[in-house]
Amino acid sequence: MPWVELPHTADAGLEITASSVEDLVTEAARAFYAFMFGEVSLVRSVEEHTVELECMDLLELFVSWLNELLYIYDTKEKVFSPETIEVDPKRARLLAKGNLHIAPSPARAVKAVTYGGAEISEGPPWRLRVYIDL
Repeated sequence: MPWVELPHTADAGLEITASSVEDLVTEAARAFYAFMFGEVSLVRSVEEHTVELECMDLLELFVSWLNELLYIYDTKEKVFSPETIEVDPKRARLLAKGNLHIAPSPARAVKAVTYGGAEISEGPPWRLRVYIDL
């Protein structure tokens, strides 16, 4: 399994590993959705969608990525499934194109992905640790 849930006293943590930065984007989304919804099976695509992010550094990029997925769910009640991902680690830019799907009912209410305790290690393997405010 490319990710594990980390114990935390008030929040929850995820640690995700991948062989490339693009795979880390995909695995981070999978881990976040599995945490939030339990098992996710994307059955119906409802529209195409693009996410573009430009941040100060890679850690901000990944925290922003997961918060963007939460924002899409909160505002559209959809799950974003990236099909193509381009990441420029030096400029902390991400372009993800994919589809929005009808979201299942969440198993856990998530408020935000936070910077507290968050870490990223460039790889390979790439490793991301984030904590989620419940």
